[in-house]
Amino acid sequence: MSLICPLCGKYKPEDSLFCDDCSKKINTDFEINIHVRGELNADKTVVEEEAIGSDDKSLHENRGAVEKKDKGMSPYNYGSVESKYAKKSKRSGISLLWILIGVIILIGAFLIYNKTIHSKALEQRAWDAAVNENSVSSYLDYIESHPDGIHFDDAQAGLMKLKENEAVTWERLKASENLEELASFTRQYENSPYMPLVRMRIDSISWMSALKLNSVESYSEYISDSQSGSLNGDYMYEASKRYEMLFQSTPVNSTEMDSIRSTVNGFYVSLSQINHKGMYDYLAPEVFRFFDSGGSTRERITGELMVTAAQIGSRRFSFEPNLEGIQYVRESNGKFKVNVPLFKSYTENGTTVNLPGYIAHIEMNSEFEIISIFESKPFPGSP
Repeated sequence: MSLICPLCGKYKPEDSLFCDDCSKKINTDFEINIHVRGELNADKTVVEEEAIGSDDKSLHENRGAVEKKDKGMSPYNYGSVESKYAKKSKRSGISLLWILIGVIILIGAFLIYNKTIHSKALEQRAWDAAVNENSVSSYLDYIESHPDGIHFDDAQAGLMKLKENEAVTWERLKASENLEELASFTRQYENSPYMPLVRMRIDSISWMSALKLNSVESYSEYISDSQSGSLNGDYMYEASKRYEMLFQSTPVNSTEMDSIRSTVNGFYVSLSQINHKGMYDYLAPEVFRFFDSGGSTRERITGELMVTAAQIGSRRFSFEPNLEGIQYVRESNGKFKVNVPLFKSYTENGTTVNLPGYIAHIEMNSEFEIISIFESKPFPGSP
C-alpha cells in the first residue's frame, strides 16, 4: 500500500487510507466514518489500487481541494457563496441607512415648515378674522393665541380704539329703538360695562314690539326668547298673562264667533263716533260694570258718554278692535266671556298719539249684549 495520502500528498500510515489530519477533517466536516489504523477490511487492496492508479492531475486537484479546506473554504466553493452573501448584506445595510437618513430629512423639513410657513399662515388667518370681526373678544383671542405675533401691537391698538368708541356708541344708543344696532353693540363689546343696560334696552324694545302686535304670536315669541336667554324676560309675567287671555283653548263655534265679532265691532265703532243709538243698541238693559264705573242702566251710561264727549272738546279717542284675535269662552249659564286685543289712538293739537297693547274684557249675555266691559292697560296710568 502507498504511504502517500491521496488528498494532501503527505506521509500516511500503511494501514490507513488517508493521513491522520485528513482523516480527522473528513470525519468532522462530512460526518463520514473513516477507518483508522487496523480497521480496514478485505477491500482495502482495491481502495489502495484505485488511489495509486489516480493520475497526477487528480491527485493535484484533490490536494488543492484539501488545501482550500485547510484555509476554511469548501471544496464546493463555499467561500465564494459566503462572499456573495456578505456583499449583499453590506448593500442592504447601506440602503437602509440611506432610507433612514431620508426619513430624518423629511421629518426635519416638516418641522421647519410647520414652525415657519404653516404657523405664519395660521397667524395671518387669525389676524384677518380679528380685523373682520373688529370686536374686543376677537382681538383678545389673537393676543392670547399669538403673544409673539407680528400684529400684537396692532391688536392692542384695536382694543384701545374699541374702548374709546364704546362709551360714545352707548351714549348714542341710549334712546335708540333699533334692535339691530343694539344687538351689534352686544357682539362688538361682549364684556362692556354697559352690557346690562344694553340688554335691558333690548328687552324693553322687544316687549314694546309685542305690545304693538298685541297677539298670541307676539307674546309667545317674547316668552320663547326669554326662556332661551336671548332676552332678559323682565316682562315675562305680563306676557304669560296676556298670552292666556288671547289664546283660544276651547273649540270655536262659528255662529257664536260671528255674533260676538258683530257686537264688539259695532260697539267700538259707535264709541269712536260718539253714536248714541249705536252704543245703546249694543249694551244690555242693565250693565253691572262699565270700565271704571259701577252698575247702571244703558240709558244712563249712553247719556254720560255724550256729556263727557262734549266736555273733552277736540280730543277724541278712536278704538280699533282686532276681531281676528278675539278669544272667548261660553259659560254654563249661557253667558260669554270675551277678550279682545284693542288699539287706541287720539288726536290732540294736530298730533296723533297711538296707544297699542290694550285688551278689552267683555261679558255678554245669551243675546250677545254687553253686560260688562273693562280693560287691561299696557302700562299703569295709560288713558
